[in-house]
Amino acid sequence: MASIKGNKKKPGQLSSGKFRKQVVVGYDENGKRIVKSFIAKTEWEAAKMAADYKARHGIGADPDELTVSAALEKYINARRDIIAPSTLNGYNIILKNRLQDIMMKKISELKILDVQAAVNADYRDKGSSRKTLKSALSLVNSALAAQGYEYNLVKRITIPAPKAKKSELPPAEDVINAIKGTEFELPCLLAMWLSLRVSEVRGLQYRDISKDGTHITVCRTRVYLGLESDEKRDFTKNEGSNRTVSLPKYLYDMIMAQPHASDDDYIVNMSYNQVSQNFRRYMEKNGIKITFHQLRHLFATTLKNLGVDDDYIQKMGGWASNNILKTVYTHTNASLEQRFQRMIDDYYMGLIGGCNSTKNLPDESG
Repeated sequence: MASIKGNKKKPGQLSSGKFRKQVVVGYDENGKRIVKSFIAKTEWEAAKMAADYKARHGIGADPDELTVSAALEKYINARRDIIAPSTLNGYNIILKNRLQDIMMKKISELKILDVQAAVNADYRDKGSSRKTLKSALSLVNSALAAQGYEYNLVKRITIPAPKAKKSELPPAEDVINAIKGTEFELPCLLAMWLSLRVSEVRGLQYRDISKDGTHITVCRTRVYLGLESDEKRDFTKNEGSNRTVSLPKYLYDMIMAQPHASDDDYIVNMSYNQVSQNFRRYMEKNGIKITFHQLRHLFATTLKNLGVDDDYIQKMGGWASNNILKTVYTHTNASLEQRFQRMIDDYYMGLIGGCNSTKNLPDESG
């Protein structure tokens, strides 16, 4: 590596001959400057890297000079301590990956057509879903509003219609045949028999089981944040998702057969990737295409085919909808719910009783 010996260094030049440009990005709790350094072969390149960073993050810029990216970052940082980690994670994903075509545009020069073009590009090139694009627009709109720019993007931008999807769900019998006797049996049955989300399955603890072992309360979740990081919550997705459901004896016996030290132990003590990703790969190896989330779809489809009332399906699954907000739970009485539950339990026990119970556990490499 070339170095300077005997020659006078220029300002900002290192002994290696490269140039460094520093930017003050903030101050710590003791008032000491927090500095970010940019090193390049030439002075111009180092200065350009520093200038690009300042523009992207809005350092030292007047509000009118802020880029969309900088406005977003300021908005996110202002709420960092008051929003859930999962929400913060979602915001950062939008900042880094969504609507990148407008991120370096100044908010004072941003046009609706620019935003529309960015939405179209994400839909076309990245396959971003309607829900993803709407979330990104909503966040950008809030960040711009915080700087005094009211765009009303969600209403003014046309989000492409959702692509028609028609995915065939495998028969419940095929799924149970594949998982019987494997590490996936318990989490999968909790999802497709009791209609639990993956975060709810992973949030269940032994203390959630009633004293007589006939019911289990769904009241907490473990939400995956990426990089094997979880957020533990003492609540579920929405108010209707906090529920107590019937616990079939087959599942109760399977749960209690597992070793556990206390009632605070998790019933399914598996990582998100073990439950979700490994399950999907395992099923694909067995010629079955289904995700863990789709087990809830299979639950709803199976119960619908059994003739179970829609209101009871919604109650068991904890789905939120306009009907739920109108308290449709009152439309089913206790005796009718008991009859529905017997139908469901008899159906699944019939499938389990007819399965080959000598399935091998999946290999660890999956």
